[in-house]
Parts: sequence; structure tokens; C-alpha cells
Amino acid sequence: MRISRHKASTDTVSATFAMTFAGSDADEAITATLQYSVLEPFAVRATFAMADAPGVEWVLARDLLREGLALPSGLGDIKIYPGDFGLLIELHSPAGRAVLHGPIAPVVDFVNRVYQTVPDGREGEYFSVDAELDLLSDLYVQRDKGLDA
Repeated sequence: MRISRHKASTDTVSATFAMTFAGSDADEAITATLQYSVLEPFAVRATFAMADAPGVEWVLARDLLREGLALPSGLGDIKIYPGDFGLLIELHSPAGRAVLHGPIAPVVDFVNRVYQTVPDGREGEYFSVDAELDLLSDLYVQRDKGLDA
């Protein structure tokens, strides 16, 4: 049995722009790609990639990204805050810490398009906790049947 999302849609929003390491004399470019899908209405996927290296994906709340455009936001591994000359994104992982600096305009545009696609309070039209739990339950049952065979 396949559980579908509450409201079927394949709407996506994306933005790609250049960033650099904040406070670094080297201007090594980092390509930032933000992606939003109505199939994950609360999340934004951010991929950061340097030339000739695989990208690293982070998942953050869309509300965090919106709030970070106006004031320092975030408490955990991801912090976002407006700077004097753009946007700062601070990432913490077991491997270390990076602070990235980039333009704020493409992020403002991205966030505006995200909230036009799925307005505040309408996320439930695209996401159902009950359907997600049913899907997980079905996956576990299928996995257990595969082990018994």
C-alpha cells in the first residue's frame, strides 16, 4: 500500500549563488544552492560546493532562513544572520566550523518564492503527519516481510 502526500504537487523553488568564507583573504568561491519542495513544506535543502569537490547538503527549517534575513537566528548546527554587506551562514559539524558570506538578495527572492508557493499555516495541505507515520509503518512491515522470506 502506497500512502500519498496530503496534497499532490511537484512544485519546487531553487536558487544558486556564490558565497565565500567569511573573514578569509582567499576568495575561494563556494556555490550555494537552495532547494525547496512542497513535498517537504517545512524544510529547505542547502548544498554548498567548492570547485572540484562534492557538495555538502544541510537541511534547515524554512522559518530559520526567513528569520535569519532580519535578525540573528539559529541555536544549533546552523546559524544565519544578516551582515553589513550580505548574509552570513554559520555551519557547525563534528569536522569543524565554517562561516560563509554571500549576497542577501537571492536569498530574499528565494524565501519570498517559497512562502508564495506554500504560505504560512498552509503546510498541512502538503504534509500529513498521519500519512508519514503510515508510510513509515508500511516500510517497516515490508522490511520485516523481506527478512522472513
